[in-house]
Amino acid sequence: MDINLGIVGLVRFSVLTPTYFSERFATLEAAAAHLFSPERMELRFRVFERLCLPSLLRQSDQGFQLIVLTAEDLPLVYLERLAALLEPVQNITLIPVGAGAHYNMIKRGYNAVPTDDVTHRVLFRLDDDDAIDLDYVARSRRLAMGLIPLQGEDTPFILANNRGFYLRKTYGPHGLQDEIFDACEKAPLSVGVALVAPVSYGANPYRYNHRRYAQHWNTVSDISTPGFLRTIHGDNMSQPTQMGITHKMMDADIASALKQHFGITPDQLRAVLP
Repeated sequence: MDINLGIVGLVRFSVLTPTYFSERFATLEAAAAHLFSPERMELRFRVFERLCLPSLLRQSDQGFQLIVLTAEDLPLVYLERLAALLEPVQNITLIPVGAGAHYNMIKRGYNAVPTDDVTHRVLFRLDDDDAIDLDYVARSRRLAMGLIPLQGEDTPFILANNRGFYLRKTYGPHGLQDEIFDACEKAPLSVGVALVAPVSYGANPYRYNHRRYAQHWNTVSDISTPGFLRTIHGDNMSQPTQMGITHKMMDADIASALKQHFGITPDQLRAVLP
């Protein structure tokens, strides 16, 4: 079989849904008040503009499509700002969605990209406050093309990037503290994790909690290169936990790897978070 691979990513930018964030907010109105508050919006735009979006725009392989989902109820000033950021980029599409079921929104997003003569898809996920390395798409394409014949053309599987870096900024007893450190995780992160499957396969990587992928799909853990850059701050939707090896690299080696794989210096990375 000739494999024609399509690569599609999805980023959520403050989507509003009664089936997500419900453990923190009793009503949709309370969730909206939090999501769309000026302070939070400035944080999300700051990290998206300085970290997430540049990592996509600078991919060595631009043969992918990205869907950015946002809320139809996003205040107009922010919706226009987001649209202005993305409008010049041919392979990025902004889709505002109503306050429906979270997974149905996600399916709508991925399915908005025409499949045409595509036989298999690499469906990746990325949060708006994280980044993937600059060769992520090229590497995912290479791995998928090699593994599909080995797995079997009808078998879905996961590509997980389990090695990378964290930027953690917290307020401690001595004031604001920031730290950049390396990590090699033992379970898949959400950052850049991808589901490779036949185009007819109905699921996408938001179907299950990313830490539990190996319970549902064959899972390949790639630690060949630093593949993710995750930020930890006061507005993470989940509780960031490192489940593996951390703090093994010297500062000079971290600086070199950040420059090589993400095109960013430690000072530029620290400046991403206010």
